[in-house]
Amino acid sequence: MTAVGPVSIDMYLPGFSLIERELAEPGVARTMASYLIGIALGQLVYGPISDRYGRKPPLYVGFALYALGSVGCAYAGSMSMLMVMRVVQALGACGGMVIGRAIIRDRCQPHEAARAFALLMMIVSLGPVLAPTVGGWIITGFGWRAVFVFQCLFGVALLIGMHGMMNESRDPAHVVPLSFMQVARGYGRLLKDRVFVGYCLVGGFGMGSLFCYVTAAPTVLMPLFQLSPQHFGWLLGLNGFAFMAASRLNMLALRRRGPLELVSRAVLTPIFVGVLLWVLAVSIELPLWLMIALQFSFFITVARVTPHCAALRVRLHRTAAWPEVPQR
Repeated sequence: MTAVGPVSIDMYLPGFSLIERELAEPGVARTMASYLIGIALGQLVYGPISDRYGRKPPLYVGFALYALGSVGCAYAGSMSMLMVMRVVQALGACGGMVIGRAIIRDRCQPHEAARAFALLMMIVSLGPVLAPTVGGWIITGFGWRAVFVFQCLFGVALLIGMHGMMNESRDPAHVVPLSFMQVARGYGRLLKDRVFVGYCLVGGFGMGSLFCYVTAAPTVLMPLFQLSPQHFGWLLGLNGFAFMAASRLNMLALRRRGPLELVSRAVLTPIFVGVLLWVLAVSIELPLWLMIALQFSFFITVARVTPHCAALRVRLHRTAAWPEVPQR
């Protein structure tokens, strides 16, 4: 379930120019934006629904919706239709992303969950390494529509695997009533906490900058450096190695300092690297190797900040995010 994000986001990026050429319409980056909008909206819904009805029922709907959206993307005849189907795909995909973390919350106490989330982070880090590369191979051999056929089969496989291998993790004695007002009040309490919102903004702007790069890179770097879909997939794969390197550096740093100190020390570094990349890009003709080096550095510096922001957010509302796990 954790791999849904990288598979859905990174796999079709090497085919951006081919999509625009076949559909005879620019603006393929809008399909990425529409996917992210669907992810943002869907996350607000799956949590309360899974607290009320359990973890498995929403996953049936989510994976089925993801597969149907993938089929729609594969048969899209216009950019507008592709955008709509990407929203449908995202509304299904975020079920696995949200509920997968809720299952960890159900089964683990916070200190045990740290190890589980470390494993999830490793999977997420491997996704940007493998997904663009596999996507480049598929696009080179079968065209961009085949990527969405692969994603449809992936969604079906998740649905079958979830049905056969996953047990319901939510305790029947801890059913949370589904009330719009109660959910709204919960979100309202979070929005009133300025410190919490501050950590959200730091982490959100960091991840937003990464997605700005990922969205624009296919239409900018591929024609600028004459990269094939397969070579561009390898280039994007470096981002995953940047996340893995940052994850290792974070683990080492946390042995000596707390997350708040690490954020205060590292928060300005990605700004410096980003400004340097921008100044060089408008001043000189950047060689590919230098662009790759600066891009790699930017991804590492952002990944040094965002996980600590997440940890600090959870710490502020620990009882809401990590209720006592019932003893069985």
